[in-house]
Amino acid sequence: MRKNNIKNTIIGLVILAIVVLVIFILAVNTPKEAPESVQITVATKQLTKNYEKDYPGTPRTVVTEYAEITKCFYASDTTEDQIRDLATQMRQLFDDELVANQSFDDFYDSLRSEIAVYRDKNKVVSSYSVSSSTDVKYDTNEYGSLATLYLSMNVRQDGNINKIKEQFLLRQDSVGHWKILGWVLANDTEE
Repeated sequence: MRKNNIKNTIIGLVILAIVVLVIFILAVNTPKEAPESVQITVATKQLTKNYEKDYPGTPRTVVTEYAEITKCFYASDTTEDQIRDLATQMRQLFDDELVANQSFDDFYDSLRSEIAVYRDKNKVVSSYSVSSSTDVKYDTNEYGSLATLYLSMNVRQDGNINKIKEQFLLRQDSVGHWKILGWVLANDTEE
C-alpha cells in the first residue's frame, strides 16, 4: 500500500507542477493592458524642439518655426499649458530688443486674448508659406546683419480662406542666430 501512496504522491506532484507551469506560461504570454496612449498633437510635436541645442539656421527656417508655433496656438486641441510653453518657445526666436519691449505676462495675456477671438469665431490657421530662400533680402548697416522676408498664412473660417501676409525683419545676434526683430502686415503687391 505504501507503493501506491508514493506513486499517487508522485503523480499528484507531477500534475501540480504541470498546472503551475501552464499558469506561468499563460501569465507570461498574456498581453498586458496597454498603457494609455498619448495623443501626439502638432503642439506636442512642436514642444519637443529644443532651440538652445538646435536653433534654426537661416532666416527662412526661423520664420517657418514661428509659423509652426502660430499654427499650434490656434489649433483646437492645444491646451492652456501648451499655449504657455509655446509662447515661451516663440520668444526664443525673438531678438533681445523685441523681448525687452514686452514682458512675458503681457505677451501671454495678449496672445490668449487673440486665441480666444480666433476660437470664438472658429478660425484656424490651415496653412502657410514662407518666402523662398532666393527671395530673402539681406542688408548690413549700423544695426547689424538684417534679413527681410514674407510669411503668408491662410486662415480658414466657416469654409472661407483669408490670406494674411506679413513682412518679417530679422537680425543676426552675436552667436550667428537669426532672431525676429519685428513684423508688419504687408501689401500683396510687395515681395
